[in-house]
Parts: sequence; structure tokens; C-alpha cells
Amino acid sequence: MSSMPQLLFLIAILVCAGASNMAFVKSFGSAPLRPIDGGILLGDGKRLFGNNKTWVGFFGMIAITAIWLAIAGWLATNFPAVDHLSLTRFDELNFPFNVWFFGALWGLAYVLAELPNSYLKRRIDILPGRNGEGLRGRMFLVLDQADSVIGCVIVMPLFCSITVWDAFALVVLGSFVHYLTNLGLYAVRLKNQAG
Repeated sequence: MSSMPQLLFLIAILVCAGASNMAFVKSFGSAPLRPIDGGILLGDGKRLFGNNKTWVGFFGMIAITAIWLAIAGWLATNFPAVDHLSLTRFDELNFPFNVWFFGALWGLAYVLAELPNSYLKRRIDILPGRNGEGLRGRMFLVLDQADSVIGCVIVMPLFCSITVWDAFALVVLGSFVHYLTNLGLYAVRLKNQAG
């Protein structure tokens, strides 16, 4: 298994991308953002995903993750200490060209992995941006932290050298860091709910 600093370096890239995207979406203020589901109602009379899943956030995450992976690549190719932390061999990815593609793919995996969770929450009447009450609420709290991390880990082997144990550790550690990051984003009012 890779070292903790190496795993945290990967997670840090995603944390920076996710926080930057949230700030980007919030920069639109109260302007109505177009939801991915277009506001359509399904046969059960409920929204597909809800208002919190917008095209601005969707494409923002793809572009911003590409930028952050490119920044990580630049740091790794210019500073040996950072290169030692990186499980991504940027020199083998033909830096910087392929890095933008894989960063965008990573961001796409992040946002796509969140959609099934939003779909499920709408079916059981949990409001967008909320987790619900009781056991069901705690289950969705965990799922909210893990869904995007799992999506990202699934595509990592395309551009990153990780083992099965790395993948498991990244999901557990990444979900925990995601939760802590969300608490921080709530504290600075970029999120409406802690966690």
C-alpha cells in the first residue's frame, strides 16, 4: 500500500477542486442556475435530481479538477519532493497535454457519482442539500461523503498507480476528509449544511 502522504496528496487535489468549484458556483450569488434535470418531474411527481445539481457545478467541477491536476503535475515536474509524493507519473502522461484530459475525466467521475445519491434522496423526500433524520439520515451522510470519492477512485487507475488496498484506503480516508472539508465549507458559508 502507498504511504499516507501519497494518498493524502491525491485527496488534496480533489479537496482543492471540490472547494474551488463550490466557491465558483456560489460566485453566481442568487442568480438562478439551470438544474441538470431541467426541473422535470418523474412519474412519482418528484424531481429527478433537484435544484442543487446544476450545469454550472457539473461543468465547473470538470474544468476545475483539470486545472488542479495540472497544478499538481506542474509541482511534481518541478519539485522532486512533490514528485516523490505523487502516485501519478506525470512524465509518463506527456505533461501537460494528457493531464488536462485525465483531470477532466476525474472531475466527470466526481459529478456523475453524485447523481445516483441525489436521485435516491428525491425518491424518499429528502430535500436537496440535506441528509434526513435518524438512521436514514446517517446513512445518507456517509453516502454523501463517499459517492464522489468512489467515482474518482474508479477512474484513477487510468492515470495513477494505485493498488486495491490504495483504492480502499482512498475511499475511507477520502470520505473522512470530505466530511471535514464540508464542515469547513459550512463554517465559511459555502455550504448550507454541516457534513
